[in-house]
Amino acid sequence: MNAPNSSFPAIPDGAPADTSPDALFTAFREGSQKKSNRFTFTWFVAAAVPVVLALGFFTLWRANGTSFSVVTPHGIKVLRAGMTTQEVGGLLGHPLTLQKQGDQDCYRYGRPNFVNEVFVVYSVCYEQGQVRDVLTHQYSAWQIDPATGAFIAPGQEPPAPKNPAG
Repeated sequence: MNAPNSSFPAIPDGAPADTSPDALFTAFREGSQKKSNRFTFTWFVAAAVPVVLALGFFTLWRANGTSFSVVTPHGIKVLRAGMTTQEVGGLLGHPLTLQKQGDQDCYRYGRPNFVNEVFVVYSVCYEQGQVRDVLTHQYSAWQIDPATGAFIAPGQEPPAPKNPAG
């Protein structure tokens, strides 16, 4: 019974005929031509995965990484009439919502929250794809007590109900 790629003949019981140290360790010699395909594939995958991830992150960075939000009173002042939606999007980031006003498309930008008593939302209106107007809307985050109609500032407890007997 000979092994298919055996370099030395086998004796009938299956053991190799040459048992010298040189013959036993032929697989570990530098000149050995036998290489594992699984080993090569593993290294290929190990090298390809980081390359694919790097290309994916680079693509995402090119699409979104160069824009940052400057939705502040100073940042909104850099907008000029005639700017396109892409130019405004590059400065202000993604809008909160779209609102139609007649033949104008108005996109709202800002950071609404219920922590501050007041927050500002800016509305950038476009006509034919170019900035026509920029409006400032100031909103109050206060609550209204349904029983008394009193305003409750954020972080405050509602007033205790008045005792009618007292």
